[in-house]
Amino acid sequence: MEITKKRTEETNWGQVKELVAAGSLKVGDEISDNLLTGQKMVYVVADITEEEVKFVSKDLLPERVVWNENGRNTGGFKESDLCRYLNEEVWAILPEELKAVISERECLQIVEGKEERFMLKLWLPSEFEVFADSWASEVEEGQQFEIFKDPRNRVKFDQDGERAHWWLLSVCAGGSTIACFVNGYGVDNYGGCSRAYRVPVCFSIKK
Repeated sequence: MEITKKRTEETNWGQVKELVAAGSLKVGDEISDNLLTGQKMVYVVADITEEEVKFVSKDLLPERVVWNENGRNTGGFKESDLCRYLNEEVWAILPEELKAVISERECLQIVEGKEERFMLKLWLPSEFEVFADSWASEVEEGQQFEIFKDPRNRVKFDQDGERAHWWLLSVCAGGSTIACFVNGYGVDNYGGCSRAYRVPVCFSIKK
């Protein structure tokens, strides 16, 4: 017989950076830290490549935010109010120690057949990176993250422990006012860009 236990250890982001460089982390490992607001966040290792380790928070930020105030998806995620919110407002409440180890990640968006790559510190996964499917976006933006191969990990919760919708990077094909999101049951969905849903905190640390 054998028993497997999850071990909890004290750490800091400098040590996490060292673990990334050493290849010592594995998908599913969790790191807990507080935002400057005092809110506790649990960041989960979502995917590991030769270049970087990607983290996605286990739960969602409390604020509901629209994808775009003007209700359109023109310019894709790169030009969206949601992208600005993440990289200005959310970035401002991250602790300095975490900011110091976050690397820019190359993101890919395909809007109306136009492929564009750009660098961001805070981002959201695409529809394909979550589901390995492009049901709504009709494009393959990236590769599925290892953590999302288990459908249970696509379900996220708000601060009250309730299932919640959360936005994705991808726009919906065939519509200029629609973007993709994951619903409260972890199912692929899409909705108007003027709707307000929650978001996780997603970032990368290079090896």
